[in-house]
Amino acid sequence: MNVTSPTAEWPDSLLRDYGQMMSVRDVAQALNIEESNVRALLTATHPAGRVPGVKLGKSWRIDRDQLRVYLLAHHNDRSLSSTPSREANHG
Repeated sequence: MNVTSPTAEWPDSLLRDYGQMMSVRDVAQALNIEESNVRALLTATHPAGRVPGVKLGKSWRIDRDQLRVYLLAHHNDRSLSSTPSREANHG
């Protein structure tokens, strides 16, 4: 998968202080979101919106590299879009 990043450092700058396998708490801290939101992303109904993870017993583990790919694929930086903006079409 060839995915471009909004900046050269993002999301690596968020994830660099964590080990290869991250806990729900690690992901929540790295992304500055609630743990419940991380769990919701891990169990999302639609596979395309689901963060890849492995449930071991009662705990989830998320591979840092897979999380990075997920973040890059789901960012909403419209400056990278090849679709012209509405202003350009109506300007």
